[in-house]
Amino acid sequence: MTRKFSYMQFAIMLFASGAAHGETGYFLQDTTTNKNIKLSEVEVSRRFNPIKIVPGKLSYQVNKNTMGASGSVLELLRKMPGVTILPNGKISLNGQAGVQLLIDGKTNFIDGENLINFLSSMPASSLDIVELITQPDAGMDANGEARFINLKRGNRTSNGLNVFLSTNAEQGKYNRNYHNITVAANLRKLDISNTYAYANGSDLVDVNSTRYLSNTIHTANKMLSLDMNAIRKKKYSNHYYNGTLDYRPNDKIKMGTYLLLSDQERTKEETVGSAFFYSRSQADSIIATSNGLRHNFKNFSTGAHFTVQLVGGSKWENYLDLQQVKQAETQHQLLDKFIGDGAPVSLPQELRGKSGGKVNITTIQSKYMLDIRPDIAASVGGKFTQVDMRTSSLFQQSNNSDWQERRDLTNAFDHEERLKALFMQVGYSPSALFRMDLGLRYEAAAFHSGTANGLGTDLTIVRSYKNFFPNLTMTYALDNKQKLSINYHRRVNRPNFKDLSPFVEVNDPYLYEKGNPALKPEFVHNMELTWLFKNSYSFHMFYSLRQDAISKSYNLDGNKRTVVMPINLEHASSIGLRINATSISPMRNWNIQANGNLIYRYFEWVTANDVYHNRQLTPALQLQNSIKLPFKIKLDVNCFVNGSTAEGQASIASLWSVNSGLRKTFLQDKFTLYIYANDLFRTNRPKITFRSDFMEGKYRESYDSRAVGINLSYRLHRGKKSNLKNAPANDRLEENSRINY
Repeated sequence: MTRKFSYMQFAIMLFASGAAHGETGYFLQDTTTNKNIKLSEVEVSRRFNPIKIVPGKLSYQVNKNTMGASGSVLELLRKMPGVTILPNGKISLNGQAGVQLLIDGKTNFIDGENLINFLSSMPASSLDIVELITQPDAGMDANGEARFINLKRGNRTSNGLNVFLSTNAEQGKYNRNYHNITVAANLRKLDISNTYAYANGSDLVDVNSTRYLSNTIHTANKMLSLDMNAIRKKKYSNHYYNGTLDYRPNDKIKMGTYLLLSDQERTKEETVGSAFFYSRSQADSIIATSNGLRHNFKNFSTGAHFTVQLVGGSKWENYLDLQQVKQAETQHQLLDKFIGDGAPVSLPQELRGKSGGKVNITTIQSKYMLDIRPDIAASVGGKFTQVDMRTSSLFQQSNNSDWQERRDLTNAFDHEERLKALFMQVGYSPSALFRMDLGLRYEAAAFHSGTANGLGTDLTIVRSYKNFFPNLTMTYALDNKQKLSINYHRRVNRPNFKDLSPFVEVNDPYLYEKGNPALKPEFVHNMELTWLFKNSYSFHMFYSLRQDAISKSYNLDGNKRTVVMPINLEHASSIGLRINATSISPMRNWNIQANGNLIYRYFEWVTANDVYHNRQLTPALQLQNSIKLPFKIKLDVNCFVNGSTAEGQASIASLWSVNSGLRKTFLQDKFTLYIYANDLFRTNRPKITFRSDFMEGKYRESYDSRAVGINLSYRLHRGKKSNLKNAPANDRLEENSRINY
């Protein structure tokens, strides 16, 4: 008699009968009938939820789900609940921007296009867990708005040799390719891992903007309008390497080192047409601009860590990190100006420039964790960070074949930071129903910035501040399935170095973007009330108040040029609701992960002429659908929709997008085939409107985001099988989160 049993049926039979295992199958003796039953196959199955929710953190176990076996980290994050990544590199978590990316607890300093290229170079197979953190403790740096994505890599392999190979090809209007290999080995007390990835391809960005310019405030009759259309074709080539070495001489000591190298090469070819109108019937003048840009970004990071397990379960962690970032950029611009009938106004103008810089970061941290009593656990520590930044730019303009320096665009910028921090976090659990976590972080920061140029407007800024950053979380268990939690924490959002640098990025003669050396740090107060059900469903009410909020501004200079520059706003706040559901099953083989937000944002800023307000109620919904089809095929359908959003002086129109994919495994799940399509309806196209004194405008970007792709991956193991054991999570953060220049 041959049968196939479910897990429950098999468990009942085990309790009701005696069992033995033979060479040809499993034999059970039914004690109720004294008959032997032969089982040719036993299938033990259960539904595994890779997502776990605790107050302030959502964890996704990548290594437990085949979604992590395909492609890059960029593609993985796009499937994460509550995470939205725009093509321009802006990351949102739970419908809000201001997200910091961590790798093994260390903040990644890359932003914008450099971040997109970096994430597309990092293999998703190297990750073990992704954490979405909204309630950081005192051991984490106070910098940021309390929204973190932590990419935790698996740092212990099965005994023997493990190899992972992956290749990916994607086709939109242009093609993109990605390849990686990981080789990891566990040699008793020694763990070694090496990962190399290479990505290359092309992208296309279509930009349209209209700016209305006026000589008076709030005039209804727009005196002059400027329409700009730009086509930007970008090519990129990225190399990524990460090597780790960990040594455990015994069960109490662990030490190790790492090396991370990233080399990004990017070129941009851009054609821009700018038309001026005093009436909409015909352009009064037209400017045709062509831009050629070459960009190189190199990242070198290395460090060492040492951990000792002490008496009584206490632990002492130490680490040292050294990081260096180099960036070089060259630009060549040609400009022709015509009147409305097409006749040239003047001779063609030519502009060329080069800029570059280097940032060095040194970080040292020591942290001691101990159990004071069975119901009290604590951690104390200190951290020192030193940042040194040196950048410079030189622009020249041709005048009748005579190159002359553009002093308004040429300058040098130096920036130094010293940050000292002490922190303490205490957890108190007087009963199984109640827990309180209380933390305090003290930071003493000193800054010195200097700008030099040929216009006699050199600027030196020296700042220092000392601040305390408290946090408090209280959690009460209503029963064995439900918890209530309330949290408060204070944060600081220090401007990144691109925001501080006075360098001017020339898009065309009438659109400049530059930093603001006079920016002040932004301080943030966050409060959140959470109801948690079965660690899989949560409901949140939250409020955030930002003092001196940093936001982009849009203004005109004396030459009618639009200057985009960060400023400090007078007021910014948000209040909202959030729902997370990690496992909804309308049908047996259909699972849905849902994230929904309803957020009201309010901004206020003051100019020399008026007080402005920007407020908006924004709904957002994100769904990840996973459907099991016959023949062990898995269908993924992921979609998101964001309503209109207020962001500083700008308003972002509603966005939505749909991605899908089919996944099939072969050879005992060693080989994976994944075919996917991104942005099926080509709707992920940001549209922005803004307003300020003397100017209003709208802006639209269209990327080569609709694409189809195929990914092939293969896992190979040689040696004894063992359970995967990961070292304790590292919650370290780095001050280098703000480097973006």
